[in-house]
Amino acid sequence: MVSAGQQFRGFCLGFLLLLTTLPSAYGGTPAFLFQHIDEAKGLPDSTVFQIMQDHKGAMWFGTRNGVARYDGISMKVFQNEDDNPQSLSHNDAGGVLEDRTGAIWVRTWGGGVNRLNPATEKFQAFRHTPSDPKSLSEDRVQTHYEDSQGVIWAGTFSNGLNRFDRETETFTRFIAGDQPGNISHNRIWSISETRDETLWVGTQGGLNRFNRSNETFTAFNHSPEDPTSLPHDEIRALYPAGGSTLWVGTPKGFRLFDTGKGHCIPFPGMDQLPSEVAADAINTLYDDGRTLWVGTSNHGLLSLDLETGQHCLHQSVPYLANALSHNDIRWITEDRSGVIWLGTRGGGVSTLSKTFHQMHLFMPGYSGDDIPMSIHAAASDGEGNLWTGSWYTGLRNVASSGGPFKATGGAPPPLGPGSLDINALAIDTDKNLWIGTWGAGLIERDHQTGEFKNWSAVSGQPDTRNITALSVKKNGVTWAGTRSQGLFRHALSTGEVRRYSEGPAAKGGLSSNTIHALIEDKQGSLWVGTNLGLDRIEADGHRVTQFHHRKKAAESLSNNIITCLAQTPNGGIWVGTYHGLNRINPETETIRTYFMEDGLSGNIIKSIVFDGSRRLWVATDRGLSAIDIKNGNISRFPMPLRFVQGAATRSTDGKVIFGGENGYLLFNPEEVPLTLPSASLHLTGLRLNGSPVRPGARVKNRLILTRPLNETERIALGHDENNLTFSFVLHDYNDTAENRYRYRLEGYDAGWVDAKNATTARYPHLPPGTYRFHVMAAGSQGTWNQSHPGIEVHISPPFWKRWYVQIAAILLGVGLIRLRFTAIANRNRELEQLVTERTRELGEQTRLYEHLSLTDPLTELVNRRGVQKREKELRSQARRNQSTYAMILADVDHFKLINDKYGHDCGDFVLQRISRLLESSLRTHDILGRWGGEVFLILLPDTDGNGAEILADRLRSRISSSLFEWKEAYLTVTLTLGVVSCATDATFEQSISKADAALSTGKKKGRNQVVVAKA
Repeated sequence: MVSAGQQFRGFCLGFLLLLTTLPSAYGGTPAFLFQHIDEAKGLPDSTVFQIMQDHKGAMWFGTRNGVARYDGISMKVFQNEDDNPQSLSHNDAGGVLEDRTGAIWVRTWGGGVNRLNPATEKFQAFRHTPSDPKSLSEDRVQTHYEDSQGVIWAGTFSNGLNRFDRETETFTRFIAGDQPGNISHNRIWSISETRDETLWVGTQGGLNRFNRSNETFTAFNHSPEDPTSLPHDEIRALYPAGGSTLWVGTPKGFRLFDTGKGHCIPFPGMDQLPSEVAADAINTLYDDGRTLWVGTSNHGLLSLDLETGQHCLHQSVPYLANALSHNDIRWITEDRSGVIWLGTRGGGVSTLSKTFHQMHLFMPGYSGDDIPMSIHAAASDGEGNLWTGSWYTGLRNVASSGGPFKATGGAPPPLGPGSLDINALAIDTDKNLWIGTWGAGLIERDHQTGEFKNWSAVSGQPDTRNITALSVKKNGVTWAGTRSQGLFRHALSTGEVRRYSEGPAAKGGLSSNTIHALIEDKQGSLWVGTNLGLDRIEADGHRVTQFHHRKKAAESLSNNIITCLAQTPNGGIWVGTYHGLNRINPETETIRTYFMEDGLSGNIIKSIVFDGSRRLWVATDRGLSAIDIKNGNISRFPMPLRFVQGAATRSTDGKVIFGGENGYLLFNPEEVPLTLPSASLHLTGLRLNGSPVRPGARVKNRLILTRPLNETERIALGHDENNLTFSFVLHDYNDTAENRYRYRLEGYDAGWVDAKNATTARYPHLPPGTYRFHVMAAGSQGTWNQSHPGIEVHISPPFWKRWYVQIAAILLGVGLIRLRFTAIANRNRELEQLVTERTRELGEQTRLYEHLSLTDPLTELVNRRGVQKREKELRSQARRNQSTYAMILADVDHFKLINDKYGHDCGDFVLQRISRLLESSLRTHDILGRWGGEVFLILLPDTDGNGAEILADRLRSRISSSLFEWKEAYLTVTLTLGVVSCATDATFEQSISKADAALSTGKKKGRNQVVVAKA
């Protein structure tokens, strides 16, 4: 019977063979991670001629079947309606742009140009009228453009160029002819301006410069005798470059045109372009200042690095979901969140995050037939070479700068092609390569000679160990972790091998015999990740400490299956598990955990690499994450790569490589931005009692919204209009599935509501009152840096609950009562009631004064006097019952800094919030009081010193892990706590003195910790 593992390996081999049949013309081309928008997502047609982003952040698509507006969640389509003259005049909508007034202009192929009012969503068509010379010269509009002066230009298919006059709403025509200064041809392909605001027009008959002063044109044409002239007279695409230069696209490639000199000039890398691109028809160009993006008719997308001249060609590849959707590119633009948008002829829209653009994903077939699959190990040798070990292609190496993978010459059979057994790689200080195999044990490759040597655990016996992890120490010791056989220490100078196996930590035992990861820390201790917990072997090789997951424990590992390990410069040990990421402080042995809800892309951690600067890169089962160790921000990078456990390393030149089942990822972390361009967050809709409310539309004969919801500051509603649903969206298109939202209705919600990826907030049955709705968002990189100013919502009460109606009802009732009773009876009752009320009030006031004298007014906890009174009672009770009690003195760390930076109102808020958090963590009979300033005192009946220490650490962890939100700022607050076990024969002053001394010790040691007073 074939096992599941054999079936999986057979599938992977079959998939590899399938990929190798794909076109291999790409060499070492990295695969761009494109996302796609097509008809299945609401696009009205798969041919998209033009794309633009409006001032609100929404994307607009001009297609062959209408215009579409897309906000990342929903698609709104505008098309021609036969019975509606205010609809789009023609569905073949070749392009769309937004002018400086916010109007949307749509050019069509047969219906002229249309102007859309976004507020009313009504179109006004401007068409050709044969009898009107000031109308549009032709209804087939091939291009349109708004220049730097706010003028709209429309270029037609066969009847010249048109300029729109906003005041008269008429057109001035520029037609080709025999007169000097006429435009050179009546078919207009493209319009653009250079950076000096000179207008340029690309026609079927050359490139034209427009002189605004005398309204004449100067033409530049192709000349077969002049190699510096334009490559062709058909100027399909124009885009401004630096200075007075202009990128020009033609049916015979593209050039950089110097408008001052009037001819084309060379540019680095142009002579190295693929021949098929150099002679292909160029439809569109986009220069972002660093990269020139070139859209071709037949050969996909070309990216040309403007600094180095290096290029990459990206094409549509069958079976590769994240490849370009079509090779005929019709438009390229970039939105404000750093996403490149591509309109194609037949493949809809493809998008490319420029963040992902810096990450080079290499996949077999697409990137070259030499790309290995199922990479299970990676290492860097310090000479610019990356080594990989895989199940299918054995041991291979490649230069970290890129290039073909090479099989290792002279490798024994277990390491050659077809091998299924390489699981771990490591480089020692002499640059020798150590190889851990499955079933063939430990092998060393000598860096100088290239020869291989087997290291057996038993002298003279074949090595059959299944090695899963390696660590090479500087003092000539190699550690090898295995599957089910424990951990082996190889002393290279003597050949001695020592085995560590499962057993109690007190006897030097490990948590398990199956080892997944190894790492040596700065103190020389070895950390061992097993399938049943984490172990630390001290530098002496004898003392062992075990760490495990404990249910409901305040600080323990998130899971016992350890997958990978890493260390950061501050000495922190990062532990990847099958459920969550952990950071261990080796000195205090405290643990902090991270999960998807904290921003990680997934909970199954596959590999961890520190980039040497400030970010920890974490590969998970659902993509890649990066943790900024300076501020804690977590960014997410969804990837189609199926990461393999432990297959990651950092090269000596700073590059990071992650291996996967279907290729590998290689990038320079310094080129991946810490933050993306700011995206806008908008309120997009309001529903009342299930029905949408549109701007300008009447609801019950009144206007609720006179302007779009996002521009509205306040809405007033009746008592029966209290079922509200808000819609919102963040215009971050890097990966819309990764956008996250939080919202809050101030006056109703106690705190922020985590909406995850949902873009609506519903509030049914809101009581009358005044509220304010707020929403905030985090884009694909995970930082909560976008917020909306909010909108006020006022719901009026029904008339019978209004104050003047209620007062009138009360007065009427009083009048009826007074008429019923005589004046004398009323007087007697009033006197009796007055005496009773005065007596009750005196008693309540006495109790209130007593309560106030013992209560802190800010935190509502007992004050210093109240604490002393309760402690006296507690000490007497402990003496009678011969029981124990303990005391905790807690001080807020750096509280003065909070007051200085955010103000005393914020400091008061922090003290109140800490009071509530501490209260909720104590028993009902524990005593919590404010001792003074930012110091709290906790009395614990029937509690010894050990119990008080455990509770104090739980309180410390609770406070440090809580989020303190103050006016859109997020504060992290910590406590230092001093603990003392109180002797019944000791005075209160003696106990508090000991607790204070312990607290001072904790402050000196760095704060955010618990210190127990010495007995």
